[in-house]
Amino acid sequence: MSTHELPEAWGKLDRRAVDPGQAPRLSLVAHCIDVAAVTQALLVLPTWRARLDSLARRPLTPTDLARLCALAFLHDVGKAGAGFYAKALPEPVALAWRHSSRASGAALGHVAVVAPLFDGDRSLQPLRDALGVDTVLAWGGDPAGQEQVLSLWLAAISHHGSPQTRDDLAKRVTEARAAWTHPVDGYHPARGLARLQTAVRRLLPEAFAADAPPLRADAPLVHAFAGLVSLADWIASNTDAGFFPYQLDPQNIQGPQDETRWPMAQQRAAEVLRAMRLDVEPLRADLRKRQPSFQTLFDGHDPRDVQQHAGRTDLGPLVVIEAETGSGKTEAALWRFKVLFEAGLVDALCFLLPTRVSATAIAQRVQSFVERLFPEPARRPNTVLAVPGYLRANGKEGKPLAGFEVLWPDDPVTRPLYWAAEHGKRYFAAALATGTIDQFLLSVLQTKHAHLRGTALLRALVVVDEVHASDAYMTALLRAALHRHVRAGGHGLLMSATLTGEARSRLLQAGQRQRAWGAPSGNAAPAAAGEAPYPCIADARALVACQRAAPQRRIGRSLLTAMRDPERVAERVASAVAAGARVLVLRNTVAQALATQQAIEQRMGADHPALFRAGTTNTVAMHHGRYAFEDRRCLDAAVEQTFGKPAACDTRPRVLVGTQTLEISLDCDADLMVSDLVPIDVLLQRLGRLHRHRDRDAWRPAGYRSPHVVVLTPEERDLSGLLVPGGGRGLGLGRRGAYNNLVAIEACLRLLEDMQTRPEWLIPDHNRGLVEAGADGARLDALAGELGGVWPTARLEYLGEQAGQAGQAAPLLVRWDEDWNQSAWTDLGDVARTRLGLEGVDIDLPRPWTSPLGQQLTQLTVPRWMLPKLTPSSSPPEIESLDRGEVALSFAVAGATLRYDRLGLRPA
Repeated sequence: MSTHELPEAWGKLDRRAVDPGQAPRLSLVAHCIDVAAVTQALLVLPTWRARLDSLARRPLTPTDLARLCALAFLHDVGKAGAGFYAKALPEPVALAWRHSSRASGAALGHVAVVAPLFDGDRSLQPLRDALGVDTVLAWGGDPAGQEQVLSLWLAAISHHGSPQTRDDLAKRVTEARAAWTHPVDGYHPARGLARLQTAVRRLLPEAFAADAPPLRADAPLVHAFAGLVSLADWIASNTDAGFFPYQLDPQNIQGPQDETRWPMAQQRAAEVLRAMRLDVEPLRADLRKRQPSFQTLFDGHDPRDVQQHAGRTDLGPLVVIEAETGSGKTEAALWRFKVLFEAGLVDALCFLLPTRVSATAIAQRVQSFVERLFPEPARRPNTVLAVPGYLRANGKEGKPLAGFEVLWPDDPVTRPLYWAAEHGKRYFAAALATGTIDQFLLSVLQTKHAHLRGTALLRALVVVDEVHASDAYMTALLRAALHRHVRAGGHGLLMSATLTGEARSRLLQAGQRQRAWGAPSGNAAPAAAGEAPYPCIADARALVACQRAAPQRRIGRSLLTAMRDPERVAERVASAVAAGARVLVLRNTVAQALATQQAIEQRMGADHPALFRAGTTNTVAMHHGRYAFEDRRCLDAAVEQTFGKPAACDTRPRVLVGTQTLEISLDCDADLMVSDLVPIDVLLQRLGRLHRHRDRDAWRPAGYRSPHVVVLTPEERDLSGLLVPGGGRGLGLGRRGAYNNLVAIEACLRLLEDMQTRPEWLIPDHNRGLVEAGADGARLDALAGELGGVWPTARLEYLGEQAGQAGQAAPLLVRWDEDWNQSAWTDLGDVARTRLGLEGVDIDLPRPWTSPLGQQLTQLTVPRWMLPKLTPSSSPPEIESLDRGEVALSFAVAGATLRYDRLGLRPA
């Protein structure tokens, strides 16, 4: 059969075939059957069904479910148009039709082309009748209900990730008419539409029952349905073995292509969802039989107090754990997932962290946990590292191939286990996904497939670690995402070592299910400062004190007025190294870190054995955010090998210079810490890397057996000079610095100076008091007033900037409480930002270059601020000149001359 002799509208065509005339294909009916079958299989899964019932605010009836499946079947109605049909014809035939019909734009696609079918033009009524448009809309009963059904249908039609509303389509009616009014090569679109109506009535007769009550769909259900159909279409469109091949029936080389495919598709959908671990009921049944204990899962350790509380099922849907670094919060989160999963309250885990470094570190622990929780590989949920740039799933690395294909080490039978890892928009289809918080925040931003992300997440326990690390903009996005998730019946867990009572209260309020739909209010009543116990676990109803997990650490502290003097810092470091200490130096900026590293090398010698080394070349290096992706992986591994548990008994001195990238999740233990002045919550987080492992205590050198931090401060005690423009340049402090809350900086310095009240800091007993004194908003307001002069104005300006950041988030949100057809949608595309001010630009190298760490680099990410000639409308920049040396790569791009070497990327 030639490609221009198609018996009916087509849905899928394998364009990879050598002979287009013999290319495997699916009829439109067959493809719609596959999508409807996957939708039906998802709708019967208990957790998915419970979430949709919650969004509908009532139990969905069998008729409701049949109608949702029917709408999913009709998701690709646009493919019945002549423009899409013509894409399978020989090019001369297709071009002739385009010329004669004057078709262009929407008429050639299969999404916006549906516009005339929902328009009131009487001349197109025969087409509407052929499809049964009015019959379907009548499911809603009255006009308001019909509007809801139309919203559901348009949500299904929007399965490619960009919402189509009635108003959007109204603008495309004229442009799309040709696809419905001009037959092509003997095919008439009305025939394709009628065929769809006949098929859906045969397959789902209950949807068309005359005496059925109206289908009601509030806005949240419509938005979730959009994500559900996107997921179903993506799965059903996969023609690989193990999914939905063209030849679904081994005995029928044609497919089958008609309604006889339905029972086969239903069976295949159930099998595929189990293979992908979207259906986890068999795994849950197995877990309930075994009921592994905490000791079994965590190396024989008894649960600590906070971990025991985390396993309670009577806690609210959103829980906050506050405990010191190293107290077992990660294990508490994993144990909570186990308990909720076993109870049938969640199907998945989404573990989110603030940085790629921390996410990759935790992913290894999640993989180890799931292997213990489900020791039999055939009965194990799949895991995915949800970090763009990585291809890691189920503890295996994938290899990218041409045509967006990925080679995995297992055989094709297990391929469904890896599907979620192959595309960032599919990460949350995995049973256990570990990634950065950005992936969660993208589910509430107006970006393509935001609905897919949001819907897939509904079945998960969403864990956000280091929740205090979010700025005002990120926090606004986070609260919106939590609000949607919990209102739909989902569960969340937020964790921090340094959260104020005010911040805790505001986050918990976002998860109150009794609140009306909409963005959460910002007027939460903060908890009384300093009154809450520490450590603790809290939900919206109560806060429970927990016993501390480990003995107190008595941390000594001293101040060194050397923030601008790297030579003095190097002198202090060299002294500690000479005494045999492992020293961690944390600077606020990459520039400070570079200057410090160079000063240390100048004083100690560039080849000193104590200098941190990484890579296959064992090269002296640092740790910060301006290394290439491949080098960062080497650096992370080297940090944990040199400063982590594997080196607990290593008595050799070491020194590592880095930035904020070392603060979170990397396993790092120092005998002495040197840190720039930062807000108190950040400093306490950094101190989690000081005397972290008790196993090392016996091996620490004399003079460093008690933890001590040296805090670098400006030479001038009066910090008001930092308030003027450029006053904190180079320090990471000030209005344009990484730490722009200067009242909080002053508060931290006062706490450091107060040797009378707290001669030593007792961690964790002092955590609560220190955090509330140094980070609580009301106390900082009072401090600014006490300081007087320029401080009150600076405080107001800072609060205004924070409000402005939060305000920037509001117009970018996908609001599930808004009517689908009333939603204002602007696809943000590549300009969507989950963080402000941290944009990077990927620069492709003309050919691979071997870095000083021995890694093959093909791309470098350059901070946008380093490229002076780059504007928001600029095309992706290309390298203008390049000097490829053995130890350094120098290049010019977008007005900048840059150098990349063992110390990372910097101006040349």
